[in-house]
Amino acid sequence: MEQEDALRGETEQLVTDYLEYCCRQEGCQERPPSTPAAATMRVVAKELRRSYQDFFECAKNQLVDRPPEQVLAEVAEMMDQDGFNWGRVAVLVVFAGAMLETEEQEKKERGQLRSEMSRRLAEELCRYLVEEKGAWLRENGGWTGFHHHFTQKQPPPQSDPNSTLCCIMAAAAGFGLVGLALLLAVR
Repeated sequence: MEQEDALRGETEQLVTDYLEYCCRQEGCQERPPSTPAAATMRVVAKELRRSYQDFFECAKNQLVDRPPEQVLAEVAEMMDQDGFNWGRVAVLVVFAGAMLETEEQEKKERGQLRSEMSRRLAEELCRYLVEEKGAWLRENGGWTGFHHHFTQKQPPPQSDPNSTLCCIMAAAAGFGLVGLALLLAVR
C-alpha cells in the first residue's frame, strides 16, 4: 500500500504539472517543471504535439457533448488493447493536455472551465495510471524510469537534432500511426 501511495503522489505531481503547463495563460511566465520526469514530459509532449499536430487538434473535437474524462478513459482503454509502453503513457498525458485547449466564448469563463476540466482529467489519468497500470509503472521504474527511458535515448549535444526527435518518436511509436488514426474515430 505504501508503494501505491508513493506512486499515486508522483503520478499526481507529474500529471498536475503537465496539465497546469497546458493551462497557463498566454504571456505569463511558465513555472519550472516540478521534477525531472515532469521536465521530460514537457520535452516529449512538445515533440509529440509538433509531429502529430493533426491528431492532437482532433482531440479538441472529441469533447462535443461528452465529459472529457469519459473520452480519456475510452482512449486509454483503446491504447491498452495490444500492450503498454512509455510512448503510450506520454501520448495519453499529451492527449489530456490537448483536450484542455478547447475554445470557449468568454475568457473569464474559459479559465474556470479549463481549471475544472484539468482537475477532472488529472483525476482520471491518476486513477488509470495508478489503479490499472500501477504494477506496470513500478516494474518499469516509475516516473524515474519514464525520465530515464527518454533521456537515455537522447543523442549527445553535437548530434543531429532530428535524431532526438527520432528517438522520442520511436519510443512513442509503440502506439503507432494506425493507433492514432483509430483514436480519431473515437466518438
